[in-house]
Amino acid sequence: MLVLRLLNVVAPAYFLCISLVTFVLQIFLFIPSMFRDPSTTPLFSPALLHGALFLFLSANALGNYVLVIQSSPEDLGKGPPGSALPSTHFCRLCARVTQRHDHHCFFTGNCIGSRNMRNFIMFCLYTSLACLDSLVAGMAYISAALSMSFANPLAFLTLLP
Repeated sequence: MLVLRLLNVVAPAYFLCISLVTFVLQIFLFIPSMFRDPSTTPLFSPALLHGALFLFLSANALGNYVLVIQSSPEDLGKGPPGSALPSTHFCRLCARVTQRHDHHCFFTGNCIGSRNMRNFIMFCLYTSLACLDSLVAGMAYISAALSMSFANPLAFLTLLP
C-alpha cells in the first residue's frame, strides 16, 4: 500500500517533467530546425503552424490536467452510516467514497469519477495528440539532421547503437 501511495506522488512529477522536456525540445530544437531562412519564410510557414498547434495541444492537455486535479470527487462517506448510494465506491488509495468511481489514476493522483470524467477524457485526448505531434516533429528533425528517410520499415534499426 505504501508503494501505491508513493506512486501517487512520483507519477504526477514524472508526467510534469516529461511535459517540460517535450516542451523544451519542441521550442528550442524541433521548431527552429523547420525554419530555413527567416527573411524568405511566408506568413504562415509550416514551422509557425506546427508551433501554434503544439502550443494549443500542450496548453489544453495541461489545463485539463489541472482541472482533473481540482475537480477531484468529493468524499461521500461523511454521511450517516448505511446511507451510501448504490453507485458509490470506496477507494483504498484516497480513503474516500466517490460517486460513479471509474478508476484511480496515478498520473493525476486522484480518483476519476462523475465530477472529473469529462476533463480526464479531454486530458487523455490532448495528451495523445500532443505525443503524436511530437513524434512527427521528432521524426522530421531526425530525418533532416541525419539525412535519412523513414520510408523503409527498418529505418529505426539504423538509429540503434
